[in-house]
Amino acid sequence: MTAPSPTAGRPAAWRPPAEARERSWYRTGTAALLVLVPVALTGCAWLAQRQGTLPLLTGAFLALLVLVVAWAMCGAGPGAFVAVLGFALSMFWGPAMNDYVLDHRGVGHDAVVTDTGTYYSKHGDGRTCTVAPTDTARHPAYDIDATQGCAEGLRRGSRVTLVIDPEGWLAPRLGSEVTGVAPYLTWTSAGLFAGMEAFILYGRLRRRSRP
Repeated sequence: MTAPSPTAGRPAAWRPPAEARERSWYRTGTAALLVLVPVALTGCAWLAQRQGTLPLLTGAFLALLVLVVAWAMCGAGPGAFVAVLGFALSMFWGPAMNDYVLDHRGVGHDAVVTDTGTYYSKHGDGRTCTVAPTDTARHPAYDIDATQGCAEGLRRGSRVTLVIDPEGWLAPRLGSEVTGVAPYLTWTSAGLFAGMEAFILYGRLRRRSRP
């Protein structure tokens, strides 16, 4: 004669305490990933926009740590997509924040091109301009490359508008390059964000459904 089951006579919805704690842990972990991963990546992307190489490398390293944790918590397959989409998101989201912030808080200064030069890049020789503000003595001359507005038509003595971040966080640009957030950055970031969140949710549900 077999002993009666310990759950006999209890309601169907009852779960042993250990299983209930496990379900609660998965819900909490899933909610934390859905919220904290994009928040952490936003911070890393913003850190990488700081002038200098060290902040860029630090932001990329911290983003990789966040994505490795998310990968482990979502499982091998979905986690790989989370990592790829998350890293791509930080690469688009950072420049989008850069464009937005410099457009809204950047201060324009009358400036003059004092020198021009070239540098080697994998896509061909790049162009650089040394630009000095003429309406203030507070700011020194800045080296501006092609991505910041140093166009082929600029020569020594050319008058330009230099937009400077008063907080000193973002690199200055010429006014021609400060036009707000490009639409492709907005839509690409939104698509990558939606895909990353979907794979986080899928990965967590997939791991929870395994015996």
